[in-house]
Amino acid sequence: MPDISFGPTGTVTFPTKYHGDVTLSQAKWNTICNQVERYYYRHNGEKVPTTLIAPDHIRHHKTISSQLIYYKKFESFRITDGVDGPLPCKYFAVVIDTATERVCTVYPTDKPKPGSKEYKPEEA
Repeated sequence: MPDISFGPTGTVTFPTKYHGDVTLSQAKWNTICNQVERYYYRHNGEKVPTTLIAPDHIRHHKTISSQLIYYKKFESFRITDGVDGPLPCKYFAVVIDTATERVCTVYPTDKPKPGSKEYKPEEA
């Protein structure tokens, strides 16, 4: 799935490995993807649910206690339809807010944020 398919209410719900379901609105996704430097995010929409259900790392946000960052390593990113390529960034990050049960943002990154406390499931 190159982009995310939203329901009639303009939202989609994704399960997470440890934090229940979270929603992403089409308006939020459009805001995230409409920046020029983020043109290829839409071609990688499937990475959002994959990252949330099978993360390699989960870190606490450094300043917002209700937010967690799910990280998943990928070997390539789709640049445009039918064109995959490696990027200097190997991880895809999805920031969720457990208080609102929403996806806050997504972004590629070279590694999980240093200094952030690793989430441990037994803390739940």
